[in-house]
Amino acid sequence: MRTPFILAALVIMPGASVGPFPFEKFDIDNAHSEITFSIRFMGLTNVHGRFKGFRGSVMYVESDVARSTVGIMIDVKTLDTGNDWRDRDLKGPAFFNADTFPTITFKSTRVERSADGFVVRGPLTMRGVTREVVIPFLQLHGKMKDAWGNTRVGFAGALKLNRKDFGVVGGGFWNQIVDLTRQSVADTVAIELSVQAEQINFDRISFGARPNTKSLGDTLFKLIAAQGTNAALAQYETLRKDTVSFSTGEAQLNTLGYKLLQAGKVDDAIRVLRLNVAAFPASANVYDSLGEACLAKGDRAGARENYAKALELDANNVGATEVLRWLTN
Repeated sequence: MRTPFILAALVIMPGASVGPFPFEKFDIDNAHSEITFSIRFMGLTNVHGRFKGFRGSVMYVESDVARSTVGIMIDVKTLDTGNDWRDRDLKGPAFFNADTFPTITFKSTRVERSADGFVVRGPLTMRGVTREVVIPFLQLHGKMKDAWGNTRVGFAGALKLNRKDFGVVGGGFWNQIVDLTRQSVADTVAIELSVQAEQINFDRISFGARPNTKSLGDTLFKLIAAQGTNAALAQYETLRKDTVSFSTGEAQLNTLGYKLLQAGKVDDAIRVLRLNVAAFPASANVYDSLGEACLAKGDRAGARENYAKALELDANNVGATEVLRWLTN
């Protein structure tokens, strides 16, 4: 349900329960995470920037972090240095060529303990060039609840890259030598990562509804509590067809499914999420959610099938990619 410059932030955010599997699935909380970079300009000052759009997932093994895996995708067109002219130039053909290479991706191959914390290794692909990078990182805090009941974990990391190793060269002007010690734009880029991850507390998530309509999800939620799941879902088709009285978008059953899943009602959640798949078969998100519920049940085949479908419909679904590499090993 729920990617350059350079980075892979190993952020661990708790996902839903995954039953008998050794990992927990966590997703990056973009609102409280940053991927930033800086580069020397004319030998005089540093230009700072960030990528505002990214998504990522960590398959976290709490008992042995070194067994964990991480995948991240960064949207190059969200590059922001605070100057529109410079941003257009950086996104253009001479530098990142964002129209042709719209994403930067990282996929870990190994996590290791170090003297100061951990390092994660893996291929970084940028502008069509793939090279292995090593990213040192620290765990800032373990699992903690925030004020809204979400569970959070925090990490920070940093590394340096040579932009030319990835074809981010620029025109001749930006590579000229100003004097014997200064280049217009340095080759080395410093990247910093500050990552928060969260497990959403679905007890506080509202269903939402269009003005002058009732929420289908909330109505079913109350019916399940009062009459039981079988009786409530027997009324689903009738309620869903009444689009004048009810808001019936895919978020209705999706939210209901996650509320049930969080309450430990895994079988009920799967039933609800299967109804959502039937109603919205072209949505990658509904398959992703059903896959997560199958994980919670320990249904490897069901999880694999639904995550594969989610990835088929959305090739940028990093979470599905991460789950599938665990389920196919």
